[in-house]
Amino acid sequence: MRTQNDDLEPIEPGKAQELYLKHKSADYRESTVEAHTYRTNHFVRWCDENDIQNLNSLSGRDIQEYRLWRQEEGDLKRITLNQQMSTLRVFLKWLGSIEAVPADLYEK
Repeated sequence: MRTQNDDLEPIEPGKAQELYLKHKSADYRESTVEAHTYRTNHFVRWCDENDIQNLNSLSGRDIQEYRLWRQEEGDLKRITLNQQMSTLRVFLKWLGSIEAVPADLYEK
């Protein structure tokens, strides 16, 4: 039986972040890229701490666990957490477009 993940190409979190930021730097100001760098750094660190070496395996549950971890670990205000999750959503949507995660993961 085929699953949605069968068509995904393996990618490590750090490599995914690198490609994403290069993509962003072509169309956005340096300050925007720096903000995305800062916000995605937390996600890459969380992946490392949770031994996620291939983003293909991410699920909606993982995203929820990341959100809870970020909220607790960062002691963030609601608006800051929302900004960080918004950036993660954009990152995940882009990852879906390059077949690194399920295309609809960003919706979760």
